[in-house]
Amino acid sequence: MAVITIQKKEIWDRFVDESPHGLIFHKWEFLKIVEKYSGYNFLPYGVVRGEALIGLFPLFHKRIGFFSRVFSPPPRSGLPYLGFLMGPEYETAKQDRKETYLSQVIDQINDEIKLLSPNYISIYSTPGFLDIRPFIWNNYTTDPKFNYVINLNPDLNSIRNGFKLNLRKQMSLSEKQNLSLVPDTNLSSFYDLMTQRYKEQGLNFSFYNIDYLKALFKMYPENLKLYSLYQNNNLIGGILTQEYKKFLTWHGNAKIIEGVYGNEYILWQLIQKAKGDGYSKFELTGANLRNLCQFKSKFNPSLEICYNASRKDSLGKFAEWIYMNLVRKRH
Repeated sequence: MAVITIQKKEIWDRFVDESPHGLIFHKWEFLKIVEKYSGYNFLPYGVVRGEALIGLFPLFHKRIGFFSRVFSPPPRSGLPYLGFLMGPEYETAKQDRKETYLSQVIDQINDEIKLLSPNYISIYSTPGFLDIRPFIWNNYTTDPKFNYVINLNPDLNSIRNGFKLNLRKQMSLSEKQNLSLVPDTNLSSFYDLMTQRYKEQGLNFSFYNIDYLKALFKMYPENLKLYSLYQNNNLIGGILTQEYKKFLTWHGNAKIIEGVYGNEYILWQLIQKAKGDGYSKFELTGANLRNLCQFKSKFNPSLEICYNASRKDSLGKFAEWIYMNLVRKRH
């Protein structure tokens, strides 16, 4: 096996299309936009066996002075995960071959990473990749991260009947509150609303800026969608989705005004849409914070795990402390 730098968008995107875990987040132009707005250098690594491309590994690198860092995805890109992709043949291979292929891929990429002499490395894998052992064997620290997934294969009545009773009552009440959820293109209004809502809770709405968001949506209008929530023609909420291979709630869904069951309404409307569009999985991204889990778990989802693989030297640990305690709070 060998690591190559892929130069052609067509080769990269074809592999993303064929990989069971590839998302719009992995697409070439998406990553080039991330590169532009993040200030990180996009490294489009591929792993080949003979002449066959068997894996992709998008990494982002930045060096400031003597401090070098490698991410996948980079901070404030808004991406919940990125990491490596394996081709469809990996999924159907026997276990011994899976382990051999995956270990060789991670070993090869780790050798490339070493050439960058990073002080800090952080890689978030896509959900469903449970075999994180090759990272452990390369002295990475691995931490589980969680998402909720709703199975859309049952009929809608069965899905709704699986929801917690008080959630079903709130959904019924929401249908009497003059709410409407509509596809929208007004990203600026959504961005301003979410920024204010997150600020009220002492949180940062995690994007570089509105131009970054507009560039992504312009590039992938069929797969990145904005749905705005109105009450009596007043904008009160909204949500961004990724609609490619699976239906994924991406960003938004912030706290709605008191007494309005807007988020319950939003998610039920989107579940119905995803089901109608033929998706089998509806991902409620992010199941790590207790207060959010108390709300999302009412939809009777199952848990799905992804992992953060990280490695840092003493300088990297110090930089992490600075970011978490000073920079992140300022943003």
